[in-house]
Amino acid sequence: MRLHLTNSGAITLIAPSHFKQFDILVDEQRGALLDAAIARVGHRSDEEHVWVNPQIIRFLSGKAGDVEWETGFEAMVGFARKFNWVNEEGLIRAHIVRNENSAGSSVDDFKAAMRMLPAGVSAITTGDITNPSGMVVSSLTAISAEPPLVGFFVHRDSSMLGPLKTNGKFVANILGQTHHDVVAKFLKEPQGCPRFATGQWSSGLDGLPILVDALANVECDIIHMTTLGTHAMFVGKIRKTTTDDAGSPMVNFNAGIRGLTQ
Repeated sequence: MRLHLTNSGAITLIAPSHFKQFDILVDEQRGALLDAAIARVGHRSDEEHVWVNPQIIRFLSGKAGDVEWETGFEAMVGFARKFNWVNEEGLIRAHIVRNENSAGSSVDDFKAAMRMLPAGVSAITTGDITNPSGMVVSSLTAISAEPPLVGFFVHRDSSMLGPLKTNGKFVANILGQTHHDVVAKFLKEPQGCPRFATGQWSSGLDGLPILVDALANVECDIIHMTTLGTHAMFVGKIRKTTTDDAGSPMVNFNAGIRGLTQ
């Protein structure tokens, strides 16, 4: 099996049922980022080895509690123990393998490709009417129907990151072609009440700001957040939805906001 410390911030376990070897594949990344990634799974032994917490391996495997997998894993740990590759804390020593194929596309190429992906536009809101926060996204996506989950992404430098973490709730207001003025306010004005000076805003569950004439309002509790590269992904469990199918959607395409033609 192989623990993969990616340069996107994700940590994965490759071939979790292959017990004949255990090492760590490390993408090329700045020292501070690598140190932070290593701290999430254990700590350094030296420049070429890491002590890894076996509970992290169990969690990432998705097989914890499976009798056959646990038997194989314990046999692997037992073999490592014979060579003093298990320390007094019970951590397992793993050799670092440098990933020579971790470079991705350029930022410009990435942006050019993503501009060709049509996407709906939503106003993400949190707080309440007296102290609202909001941002416009085109990254809202459905994740699961059972349970009902949606997600979106927030840049690590966004003024929306703090309010979302503090409040733990949000509304995804799905915008239509009549909401160009709302988008303009959200993009131009500073965070807070100035962004909500335009539009028909009301209070939803727990006082969350909802746009009354949105194509849909999706009110959510935040159940998960993780950082991937430059962005944080927020996952919300839907508590309530309202819809208005009389409108026409707003679409972000090729760095412009436009309508949908049939």
